Amino acid sequence: MELFDIVTLDDNKEYSIVKIEEYQNETYCLLIEVDKEENPLDNYLILRKIPLNDQEFEFEELGKEEYNTIAEIFKEQFLNEKEAA
Repeated sequence: MELFDIVTLDDNKEYSIVKIEEYQNETYCLLIEVDKEENPLDNYLILRKIPLNDQEFEFEELGKEEYNTIAEIFKEQFLNEKEAA
């Protein structure tokens, strides 16, 4: 799994992985829904990556508190990137 990989989730929609963050020994991904031409749409998700073996993984939804914590981390990253540009 790498940045900008396209994954299809259980909702049968395609998402691009735009950020990956390690936090407290867990991997979290910020995904943005894309259309058939891979253009970004308005729908985004933050999910936890759960490794199944060396090659396979699945995503897991977050609880509200965990989601808020991870969303804040991604927000800070975007703000820092914007200030650096």
